[in-house]
Amino acid sequence: MQISAPSAFLNQTPRPRIVQYRNKRYSVRLEPIYWQTLEILADRRRVRLGRFVAELAENYEGPNFSSYLRVFCMLEGEQALARETLGPTHHGLLDVVINCPNPGLILSRYRTVIAYNTSFGDWLGPADIAVIGAELTTLIQVRTRRSLNDVWQDLISGREPKADAKLLYVAPGRVNAAQATILALRSQTYQEFYAVMWLSPQSRRLGTGSGPTPPPLLPE
Repeated sequence: MQISAPSAFLNQTPRPRIVQYRNKRYSVRLEPIYWQTLEILADRRRVRLGRFVAELAENYEGPNFSSYLRVFCMLEGEQALARETLGPTHHGLLDVVINCPNPGLILSRYRTVIAYNTSFGDWLGPADIAVIGAELTTLIQVRTRRSLNDVWQDLISGREPKADAKLLYVAPGRVNAAQATILALRSQTYQEFYAVMWLSPQSRRLGTGSGPTPPPLLPE
C-alpha cells in the first residue's frame, strides 16, 4: 500500500536561519517543520525563539547543533503524544509515570527513553550520557528470557502485553541491579506504541567503592 505524504511535508528543504540572543548570533540550518516546532515550543514557554535556541545551545557540547535540535523536537513530540495516551482517564501517561514513587521510564517503539521519573534518576545516579533520547541498551544492560529484540517485537505486535527483565547498570564505583516489568501501551487516538518500564521496589545497588567491576549480564 502506498502512503501519500501530507502536502505540508513535501517541501522540507533545509533552510538556514540566524537567530540572536544577547548579542550572540546562532546560524542554524533546519527543515521548515523543525523551525515550526521550535517556534511553538518557544511560544509555550513564553520566550522568543532566539532565547529558546540560546538556552538549548548552552546545554549542548557536541559538533552538530542542528542534529541535536532535530532530535530535541522529535522527543518533544513523543512526550506530547505520551501526555495523550491515556486520554479517556484525563491522566496522560507522562503524568502517571512522572508522579509515581516507583522508579519508571517511558520508551518509544525504538526503545528510546522519552521520559523518566525522579525515583529512576535516583536509582541510576549520575549517568555518563544524556538519559532522555538514549536507546535503552546504551544506558543499562537488559536481560530477558529470550533476546530483547524478539521480546520487543512481541510487545509492539501485541502478542505479549508485558515482559519481565533484569537490569544492571555499571559505572565506576557503583553497580545497580533491578528486576523490572515492561508494559506495552498504545495510544488509540494516534495509533502509537509506547512501553513503560517499572523497576521493583527491591531495586538495589550491589556495591560501591573501587573494587573490581563485575562482568556484564549474559543472555540466558
